[in-house]
Amino acid sequence: MDFPRPQKGNASQHLLVTMLAEFWRKTDLWLPARVVVRLAEDVGLSRPAVTTALSRLAARGVLENDGGGRASRYRFTAAARDRLVVGHKQITEFGDPSVDWDRHWTAVAFSIPETDRDIREAFRARLKWLGFAPVYGALWFSPRDRVAQVTETAEGYGVDDFMAFRLEDTALQGRRPAVINSQDLPERYAAFAQKNESRLERLRQPGADPREAFRMRIETMDEWRAFPWDDAGMPYELLPADWPLRPARSTFIDVYRATAEGALQYIHGVLTESAPEAIPGTRLPEIP
Repeated sequence: MDFPRPQKGNASQHLLVTMLAEFWRKTDLWLPARVVVRLAEDVGLSRPAVTTALSRLAARGVLENDGGGRASRYRFTAAARDRLVVGHKQITEFGDPSVDWDRHWTAVAFSIPETDRDIREAFRARLKWLGFAPVYGALWFSPRDRVAQVTETAEGYGVDDFMAFRLEDTALQGRRPAVINSQDLPERYAAFAQKNESRLERLRQPGADPREAFRMRIETMDEWRAFPWDDAGMPYELLPADWPLRPARSTFIDVYRATAEGALQYIHGVLTESAPEAIPGTRLPEIP
């Protein structure tokens, strides 16, 4: 199973996973392809882009397909559902100032030969998503307890030559991982917060459209879940005083909460019209 990674600009597969995961990551009910297409068009994806993305996500092992043509239906694979439940918690907790740091790190040392370059790159990408940052090429650190996740990832990729262990902050002796992995993060956080302020202003208008709430929710979540790839998620005590993660997260939470009721109302309306059998599997997304 290989989830798509965030990219610069519009990434159809990433956006489609965001949309489906918001409401159907905990159900094994099938969702007709025609419904997926209709909803995806509401967040700016064309019909051909959705069709291609569905096919590629099935090839990645993220989705499974039942039937073909107009009767085609999709749902997340069991492995994808498990990963998405964990991932949603990780995404919504990212940047949460109430999460205390125990002043311990998880260290990972690994060796993957050049002949397995694809596996090495995939393993590194997964470490990055788990909040790790490199000190040296094959020695990575995370300020959270990630030993179990690293072990699971290594087993999944068939990586045998690795070690994952916990150590105290004092043991690093000034060689902490880079706090900032991407130099444009401050500007991106500021732009994200500004965009969310505009979204909140529209949501506060009388007679807010449920379809608009649905679109805003998916777009905001899709933008937010890209940040952990470039920000190592260090504890606030290690970050610069003016690091803009906290205000950006605040606007994300505000939009996420403000769109929950309208988005679910819109989803139920579409399903009632086109696929009432899928309504029992639709869940109101958790509000962090």
